[in-house]
Amino acid sequence: MTAPQKRPLNPPEISAAAVRLLAERGTDVPSAHEIAAAAGMSRSAFFRRFASTGDAVFADHDTLLEELEELLSSTPLAPSAAIIVGARRILDHHLAQPETTRLRADIMRESPALRDRELVVSHRYERVYAKYLVEHADLEIWEVVALSASIVAIHNATLRRWLRDPATPAGTDLERDLSRLASRFLSRGIGRVDPASAGQVLVAVYDAGDAEAVLAQVAATLRSS
Repeated sequence: MTAPQKRPLNPPEISAAAVRLLAERGTDVPSAHEIAAAAGMSRSAFFRRFASTGDAVFADHDTLLEELEELLSSTPLAPSAAIIVGARRILDHHLAQPETTRLRADIMRESPALRDRELVVSHRYERVYAKYLVEHADLEIWEVVALSASIVAIHNATLRRWLRDPATPAGTDLERDLSRLASRFLSRGIGRVDPASAGQVLVAVYDAGDAEAVLAQVAATLRSS
């Protein structure tokens, strides 16, 4: 009777296995064959999937990026809310596996190559947010670039604070900071017009003698925004 085949690990499990192995071995860097074995893959399957050890360490981000892109493409939320929900989804993934998150942070401090790989991953998140904002928010291109980079920077800063102090309410901090960020770029009601709501009119009623004061207040509000 043949033994059942070991189930290949999914991307988050591959990352966890690679991170644990690297943490255990320290400066004695494991071979690709060892990482492949830990991930339940053959060496050939490993190299078909990953170009380097670093790719395996960050394999979970392939899944997260796909989920983020799908979430943003299908959400009915306004951009100011959608970017918070998306970033929170990524943060929750890291908080749900604290051991892997901490070990990965530890080994990255010792590995310039992995820190460089992390930058590549961060840029991939920026591109996903930028694509979404171009399609759903009426922003100048420099605003898209700045906002996309800032979303990722705030997420990373929140995660680093949590790593230093696990008692930090990371999710609350992230939502607060991203809400403040969104208010700088998206609080003016900027966004693509929903065709279903096009042509709707808002009517305000006020005393004729107050018209000048009302217009002055509107102008002041627009300037402050």
